[in-house]
Amino acid sequence: MLAPDFDLGPAPDNRKNPTRGLAKTRGDAGELAVARYLLSHGFTLLAHQYLVPRLGEIDLVMKKGACLYFIEVKSRSGPASHGSGLEQITAAKIRKIRKAALVFCQNTGNMNTETRFLAAEVHLQSGEPSGDIEIVPI
Repeated sequence: MLAPDFDLGPAPDNRKNPTRGLAKTRGDAGELAVARYLLSHGFTLLAHQYLVPRLGEIDLVMKKGACLYFIEVKSRSGPASHGSGLEQITAAKIRKIRKAALVFCQNTGNMNTETRFLAAEVHLQSGEPSGDIEIVPI
């Protein structure tokens, strides 16, 4: 199991869009905060930013007990009046996450493992977590 003070390190992002760079930095900070929170609650990190071509990326793959957890992280830095990041997770996004999770299970020999899908929202202030991390099943 990784120690809570590990460095997840960002996944490479070769896109030229500077706005995407800011969102990626915010997303990386949110993923790190959620991973640390779950590690402190007995989870083990298996993968960070697990990329499946044509389906996208699973932010965090974690394990607790005999169950695998696939976690979509939404990071917010604006005021709460701008809406919840969890509201941005569409049915299409959930389908992609589930398909990507199937690929992960096939590639790691976990086809008969219990799986759960979670969404986590973290609010950031100056790049640091602020307030509670909300985690809900999707």
